[in-house]
Amino acid sequence: MADEDDVIEVVEEVEVDVLVDEDGNPVGAVVDDVIVASGPGGVIIDETIDVLDADGNIVAESETIEVIETDN
Repeated sequence: MADEDDVIEVVEEVEVDVLVDEDGNPVGAVVDDVIVASGPGGVIIDETIDVLDADGNIVAESETIEVIETDN
């Protein structure tokens, strides 16, 4: 069995915002996907933001990865 000091916790949160025109028809979406992994050595945060057109094609994408090391 794993020691509590060796446990890695992973959490993911996805937020989708649908963009509509003045008639209420969808014209695109913004997807914000954040994954956080934390363990005894620190934390890794991976955020991806996708901009989609009305057909679901990715027209822009941004990914940011941050590593935070902790002193043990």
